[in-house]
Amino acid sequence: MKHNILYSFRRCPYAIRARWALLNTNQLVELREVDLKKKPIELIEISKKATVPVLKTSLNQVIDESIDIMIWSLKESNMDALLFKNCKSQEILSLIDLNDKEFKYHLDRYKYASRFNYQELKTHRDACYEILLSLNNRLKSFSNKGKPLFLVDAKESIADWAIWPFIRQFRIADISRFDQNHEIEFLRNWLNYFLNHEKYHIVMKKNKPWDKESKPIFFGQ
Repeated sequence: MKHNILYSFRRCPYAIRARWALLNTNQLVELREVDLKKKPIELIEISKKATVPVLKTSLNQVIDESIDIMIWSLKESNMDALLFKNCKSQEILSLIDLNDKEFKYHLDRYKYASRFNYQELKTHRDACYEILLSLNNRLKSFSNKGKPLFLVDAKESIADWAIWPFIRQFRIADISRFDQNHEIEFLRNWLNYFLNHEKYHIVMKKNKPWDKESKPIFFGQ
C-alpha cells in the first residue's frame, strides 16, 4: 500500500475531528466511507473494535483512536505546536477528556433521548449546557482582552479541533435554541469559525459507502 487509508463515517464527531486534522495537516488520505450496518471486512480485519475512524498508514500502522489519528497527523506534518509542549498541554488534555467523557455522555442521552430515557432529556441537556457555559466563559475571558477565540491561551490547538464536532452535534439537536442562547454567545462565534471555514464543506462532503469496486476517493481532492 502506497498511501494512507481512513475508514470513516460522515456524521460521527470522532471521525469528523480525525478528518479535520488530516485535511488541515495536508495528509494525503484515501477516504473510505463506512456503512455502519454493513462494515467492510477490510475494516474488521485491521481493527478489533471496528469503529470509525480507523487510519491505516502507508507503513501499515493501524491507528483506531481519533485523538491518536489527530496527533499522528500533527507530528507527521511538523505541526505539533498545536499540541503545546508546555504547561498548557495538560490543560488541553483536560478539556478533551471532559468533552469525550462527561459531555459526550450527556450529549448522547439528550440528542438520542428516545434510545435512553426520554424523561431525563432536560437533565442531560442542562448538564451539557453547564459544560458549554464553562467553555463560553473561557472564550469570553480571551475576547475581553482582545484576543482570538480559541480555547487554550487564545491560540488554536488540538483542543479546538477535537471539541467543535461535538458542539456541532449538540447544536443540531435543537438549532434554534442553541442559536438564540445569548449566554453562550462566544461559544457560538467560536463554533461558527469552523462551520463557516472554507474547508468545512470538504470535511463534511457526502460520499457513498465504500466497497471493493469503488474508485478511490482521495480526501481533500
